[in-house]
This record gives sequence, C-alpha cells and structure tokens, in this order.
Amino acid sequence: MHAGERQRPPHQPAVLPIYQTAPFSFDSAAALDDGFHRADQQGLYTRYANPNIQVVEEKLAALEGAASAVAFASGMAAISGTLSTVLHAGDRLLAAADLYGGTSGWLAWLVERHPSVVVDWVPLDDIAGRLEAGAATGTRAVYLETPTNPLLRSCDLARIGEACRRDDLPWMVDNTFATPILQRPLEFGATYVVHSATKYLGGHSDVTAGIVAGPDEELESVRRTLRLAGGCLDPHAAFLLARGMRTLPLRIARQSENAARLAERLAAHPAVEKVYYPGNDPVARRQMSAGGAMLAFEVAGGLPAANAFLDRLELVKIMPSLGGVETGAVLPAVTSHKALSAQRRAELGIRDGLIRMSVGIESGADLEADLVSALA
Repeated sequence: MHAGERQRPPHQPAVLPIYQTAPFSFDSAAALDDGFHRADQQGLYTRYANPNIQVVEEKLAALEGAASAVAFASGMAAISGTLSTVLHAGDRLLAAADLYGGTSGWLAWLVERHPSVVVDWVPLDDIAGRLEAGAATGTRAVYLETPTNPLLRSCDLARIGEACRRDDLPWMVDNTFATPILQRPLEFGATYVVHSATKYLGGHSDVTAGIVAGPDEELESVRRTLRLAGGCLDPHAAFLLARGMRTLPLRIARQSENAARLAERLAAHPAVEKVYYPGNDPVARRQMSAGGAMLAFEVAGGLPAANAFLDRLELVKIMPSLGGVETGAVLPAVTSHKALSAQRRAELGIRDGLIRMSVGIESGADLEADLVSALA
C-alpha cells in the first residue's frame, strides 16, 4: 500500500500527485550540475527518473522482495531491455519453448539480426533436467515464464534455482500470470523477475507498462539500457499503475476464487475436452499460494466451435489482453501465437479450439452462468 509513497511536505497529499513533466527546472547552473551527478538522477529528466515511476519501482521491489526494480513503457520493453543487457555477442540463451508469442518473436528477431547469439529452445519441463545434467554447456543465461501463456504450465523453480546457482548462471522469470501475491521467483534464486504490468499489477486495462526486479548491481545495468534506449514509462501511466498495485492482493484473491470455480465447472461440462488451470498442477501448487486467475480450456469442434462460443458470451469480454478486473476470453491460435506456424503451435499443444480466459472480479455465479449458456 505505502511502498514508495513517502510524505512530501509542505502539503502532504494522501495520494501522490502526477509529476506530468519531461524536464525539471533548477534554481542555478550549479544545481543543474549537481543533478547530473546524483546517482539516482531524480528531479532531472523523466527519461532518467520521475517520482511517479520511482513509486511503482519501489512497490514492485517490496512485493517481490527485491533490492530494486526498473519500470519500462511496456512488458515487452522490460523483457527486451533486460535480455539486451544480459546477452552479449556469442552468448547462448536457454529459453523455454513455452513462451508468450511476443517474447518468442523478439528472440527470433534478435537471432536473425545478430547470428552470433544462439537461443536453445527447451520444453519447460526439461529445463531443470537439462541444467542438472550439464547439457547446457556454454549457456550464458536462462529465460522462462511460469505459469506459461497460454497453457498455464508450471516448472520447478527450486530445481532450476539450484542448478543455476551451481553453474553461476543468471536466470529470468516472467511472473506476470502468478504475480508476487502468489509466487516470488527471487525466493527460489532467480536473478530477475519481470512483469507485463499492463496485466495484473495495473489491473484495470487502462495502462501499458513493464517492470523488472532484482539485485541492485544487475538492475543498474538494466537501468542504463533503459536510459540509453529511451523506453521509459510515462508519469501518468506510472500514477495509474501505482493506483492499481494498491489493490493487487484483494483483486487476486477474488479472481483466484472465481477462476477455481470456473475451472471445476468447465471440467465437468461435456462440450469441454480439457481444462488447464494451475490449481490442478502439483508443481504449481507447491510454489503458488493459490491457483491464480488464469485458465484455459479446449472446446470440442475446434476453431468454429471456439468462435461460436465467444460470439455467444454476454458478460465475458472478447479481448486480446488480460489481468483486468473484467473477465476476458481470447483464442491464442489467432492472437498471441498467431505468428507461429500451425505445426509449431501443434508441437506446443496450442490447438485451434483452445480458449484462454482471464477471470475478473464479477460474481462467480454470473460468470458460470455465462459460460454454461455460451457452451450450450
């Protein structure tokens, strides 16, 4: 609630004001010079730092149990900015094959333009074994997300942490779906934890942002990349994000409760072939405090049946993002993973009839009635 929101006299507003400015002004040339020599470069230029941005960074650091955090203009900016800092020419990245389509696309773009960088794609379930067996020789870093998008698969963070610690490998976890309320990868030894703050951290589908947390020294290098590349968060967006983060635990509790109810109901429905939900996964249950607010399911009849289901929904929104207070549904095969070939989607288990659902805070009974009606 209060992380980063220190009282600022003389007026001491209950809510942090929006510092909607690009540059800050100074009383003298000497004060300007001092500003450029400050380590945090606060009160200088918003591309370097801004009070609103600092608040969200301190909030996520507190939530994840990190020394510090760096905010970006989007989740993909946070992911690409951090990986650009970690990877150098000739490096090998061990990456989970089960990644968000945007992340996979950026890594493919990176390899295409910088062939000396190698990405080894490994199924999420095989990452720990590959590292333990020493089969990742030459690897510079490890990147994964858990639970995954869109099939909600989880991996054993404790095993991966032990293996990476033994080989002194930095590793990065996309924790967007779980949020720090349900899972804290840094406690398992992760070097970096990244979020698309557009999703659950913001929570109201009205802001685009990304943020990465981790140790001070490593984050300073990431911050330098941000300042050079210019992918800074806007002060007003940071204000909205800070507002959303205040209610994160309350929203996640209600959304997880609703998602568990819907997962159980869908699993019993004859029109549903399979349900994916972290609450049903023993690995996820060991490291997450609840099942979370995301679920996915396959309807019988493939893409035509999935499209018909979406068209019959009345309460649930059809939208290509997630994590808001409203429930939304989407078809990954034609949205987040559309850029992948049909063969590649099949290899990953992303079938045409798969529906990904982000469960909101509405009445659980109303949501259940809407799904049952649309499946009828």
